[in-house]
Amino acid sequence: MPGKTYSVAEANALLPHLAPTLVELRDVYEEAARIRTAMARSAAGNGWSAKREKWSRKLGRVAELVARLQEWEVILRDVDTGLVDFISERGGRPILLCWKLGEEEVAYWHSPEDGYEGRKAL
Repeated sequence: MPGKTYSVAEANALLPHLAPTLVELRDVYEEAARIRTAMARSAAGNGWSAKREKWSRKLGRVAELVARLQEWEVILRDVDTGLVDFISERGGRPILLCWKLGEEEVAYWHSPEDGYEGRKAL
């Protein structure tokens, strides 16, 4: 697995920055989806929607927030729940530290093969 390798302490130190980014990403993503639905309804009637510019701005913000996650080398798994993985190691083997919005700290891990269903407490 290429990318930054996080310790539990490093992953936890990023949470005060990561959590608000994920909340904003979720909110902007949902709003972009609502605008797109409204545009589709409008387009069916006249082929154009005044909402297109607003939708474009929202998608631009989504791209900025995803780029921030990429800079941090955090793996986004689910926008709705704010589920992310941090590349790490345990016993010399690659693992993923697992965290989602609402959890106080990074307290779980799983192998790359097991995914979220294989989450284990640290």
